Amino acid sequence: MKRHPYSAGAVKVAFWFQEFRILVEFLAGGKSYAEIKVLNEQENIFGASTITRKRQIFSTVSARAKCLDESFIDLFMRSDATAQKQMALAAVMAQDTLFFEFVYEVIHEKLVLCNFELTDADMEKFFRRKQVQDERVSTWTEATFHRLGRTYRGILAGAGILEKKNKGPRHIYAPLFDLSVEKWLQKHDMAEVVYALSDR
Repeated sequence: MKRHPYSAGAVKVAFWFQEFRILVEFLAGGKSYAEIKVLNEQENIFGASTITRKRQIFSTVSARAKCLDESFIDLFMRSDATAQKQMALAAVMAQDTLFFEFVYEVIHEKLVLCNFELTDADMEKFFRRKQVQDERVSTWTEATFHRLGRTYRGILAGAGILEKKNKGPRHIYAPLFDLSVEKWLQKHDMAEVVYALSDR
């Protein structure tokens, strides 16, 4: 799976599963990304509250989808909501390397140890480690880390991996991958996604 430079861009985004599904439905219907972009400008297909937001949503969900082999579209359209969320989460992990590493280094370790609780301290420890490892991350502010943590929790909650809760420790739900999704990820050089979300 391709690695991208660390980015704090996630402070402005969300899981946006419904929006991702809308995009994929248009792709399955034969629309190109360029055509969907125009459609979004004209009709606000994601129901965004502002012009800036609708452009940001399209930019984000299209970048995620482009990280997956286009064969995912057919599988996505044939799958139930749980499997679709697993594919959408895989797309987030493929597009955002720092988020992928958070899942790989923090969530996976907890699943292996049967410690099904994510705390604010866990997130702080992860970001501190990245500050030491990466010069770019070392320049980020505390506010940035706080917002990234909030985004990461929101994405995992939206995907059904983490308890939806505003404060305190959050329960981690060990995902049971849809077999078709798991096989697709392994076939398309994304076995690391399966590993990161497993207790193996």
